[in-house]
Amino acid sequence: MDVKTGSMGMTGSLGVFRDRVPQKPPQLPAGTRIVSADNHICLGGEDVWFDRVPEALKSRVPRVWFDEVEQMWLTGFNGKSLYPFGSAAFVESMEGREGAWNVDVRTADLAAEGVEKEIAFPQLLPVFFHHPDLELRGWIFRAYNQYLADLQKRQPGHFYGVGIANYWDPAAMADSIREIAELGLKTFMLPCDPGKDIDGKPVVYADDALSPLWIAAEAAGLPVCFHIGENLSMSGRGALGTTALHSLGAIYFRKIFGELTFGGILDRHPSLNIVFSEGNLHWIAGMLQDAELIMRSFGTMLDHQPALTPQEYWHGHCYATFMADPVGLSRLDLVGVDRAMWSVDYLHNESTFGHSGDVIAEIISAAGAEGARKMLGATAIELFKLDD
Repeated sequence: MDVKTGSMGMTGSLGVFRDRVPQKPPQLPAGTRIVSADNHICLGGEDVWFDRVPEALKSRVPRVWFDEVEQMWLTGFNGKSLYPFGSAAFVESMEGREGAWNVDVRTADLAAEGVEKEIAFPQLLPVFFHHPDLELRGWIFRAYNQYLADLQKRQPGHFYGVGIANYWDPAAMADSIREIAELGLKTFMLPCDPGKDIDGKPVVYADDALSPLWIAAEAAGLPVCFHIGENLSMSGRGALGTTALHSLGAIYFRKIFGELTFGGILDRHPSLNIVFSEGNLHWIAGMLQDAELIMRSFGTMLDHQPALTPQEYWHGHCYATFMADPVGLSRLDLVGVDRAMWSVDYLHNESTFGHSGDVIAEIISAAGAEGARKMLGATAIELFKLDD
C-alpha cells in the first residue's frame, strides 16, 4: 500500500465504463484460458418478458423499451423506469455502452482483453427479489432464464447467463432448478436477503423447508451463487459512494456462510458448491477468523454441531470472485488460489475493463504461473463445466 496516497497501489480515475478502451493482456502462463467469472448483462434489444409469459400476465409484466430522450434501453412499468429518479447519468455511464446489453459487442470487447468466456449476472433483476405478486415474480425470473438461454445460443461457448431460482415456494423449487439446468444454464443465483416465503414467513436457507432447493441443486450439479448489491439506495447526500462502499463490503456474505456452516446446510448436502460474487477476496480471511472464534467460544451452545471447521467448509465448498484486490491477493494463503476466480465485472464502473492487463499482471505476480492459471480461468471452467 502506498502510505502517502493510501491508494493500495491504485491511483487516478479509471473513467466511466462507457468510455473505456480495452487493454491487451500481458504475457500469460502457458495453458492459461481467461474467464470472467462475474460480469453483468442489462436488458436491451428486445421486450424481454412480454412474449415469454402467459397471456393473462402480459398486462402485469415489466416492459423493456428504447427511450429516445435518454437514448438508452429502460425497464419499468407504464413507461416509468425502475431506476430511481436522478440516477440516469449514473446508469448511462455503464449501460450507455452497447456491450452492456448486446452479447455480440460485449464478446468482442472481452476478447480484446483476452477473455474467452464469461459468467453474466443480472443487472436489474434483484429489484424483483421481494416483489409481492408471487405469481408474477415467478414468471419474471422464469422468462428471464429463458431469455438468457436465447442469448447463450447467440454466443455459444462464450456467454453464460446466471439463472434465478424459486426460493420462496418449496413446492416449486425443484422444478425451477431443473428447468434452469434443462435450459443449458450453468449456474443460478439466490438472494442474500430472500425476504418471506409463500406463507409470509422469513426465508431461512438452513431451515428444513428449503431442503428441496438444496437437494435439487445437488442433483443438477449446479453451483449456487450469491452476489453483492441488493437493496441499494440512491437517496441522500453521499448516497452513491456510501451505497457502493456498503455493497462492496460483502456484508451479507457472512450471514450466508453462517447458514451454510452453523446451519448445517453443507453437512446435509456435501456436494454443494457455493460462489460468492463481486465481494473481492479480502473479506474472507477476517470472516474465517471470526467463524473459527465462534466455534471455539460458543461450540457447546450451537444448535447444530458442524462436522468440520469453517476453513474446511470454505476450502471444500466455497469460491469467491474478485476484480482488482491487492489486499486479497496478499492473503491467498488463507483464501486459496483454487478458491478465487478473477472477473472483469463487465459494465460496472468498478470493472477492470480498460486496465485488465495491468490487473492480470498483478495476479500473475502474486499467485505465480500455476496459481494465476487457476484464478484466471481454469477453476471457473471446471466449476461451471464451461467445456461441456
